[in-house]
Amino acid sequence: MIGDDAMTVQVFLVDDETDVTDALAWLLDSVKIRSRAFASASAFMKALRGFDGAACAVVDLRMPEMSGLELQGRMAEAGYDLPLIFLTAHGDVPAAVNAMQAGATDFIQKPFNPDKFLASVQRAMRLAGERHARRVVDLKIRRLIEQLSAREQDVLRGLLDGRTSKEIAAALDISPKTVDVHRANVMKKMSVASSAELVRQIGPNAVRGFRTPRNDARP
Repeated sequence: MIGDDAMTVQVFLVDDETDVTDALAWLLDSVKIRSRAFASASAFMKALRGFDGAACAVVDLRMPEMSGLELQGRMAEAGYDLPLIFLTAHGDVPAAVNAMQAGATDFIQKPFNPDKFLASVQRAMRLAGERHARRVVDLKIRRLIEQLSAREQDVLRGLLDGRTSKEIAAALDISPKTVDVHRANVMKKMSVASSAELVRQIGPNAVRGFRTPRNDARP
């Protein structure tokens, strides 16, 4: 497991040639960018388990055990959304197109300009930081939603759909006054003062797939 630091964006280097990762690490270290190298894609994937910090990765396109494009696919399947920069001496248009279409942030061919490489890494780091910040907010919201009762979650969905208390009451077959009670509880538990603030904080699609507790009565 890789140690993570929410305040630091770490750069991972994935290349089977240690002289390459050593050179990249030295270049990054010259501008005080933290990095860690892996000699194979499988070792990198194994180390990612349990990691939830902010990070991006510089990945060699052609590696013997698992190619960079294969690694990109497996990361997507596993739910890892780290920004990826592909670095290769065998760059070709189809590979570059496939990598970029799959979400890579850049595709750089060796030999490269050090300044351009560092600029690319810094862009990836900014993106990694933004993604991590969103994950932290999403996790906080999900934990708040988990504190709501099943009926409060029903009311929350109605509020996010822009429905009035009467419309929510009709849909749930309860009285508008009961809806207002649940609405007040939702506002308190979600730490917001209005429905508009609730929508801004959570977003209209935040709880579409949220599964309400089965054992919670819906008064």
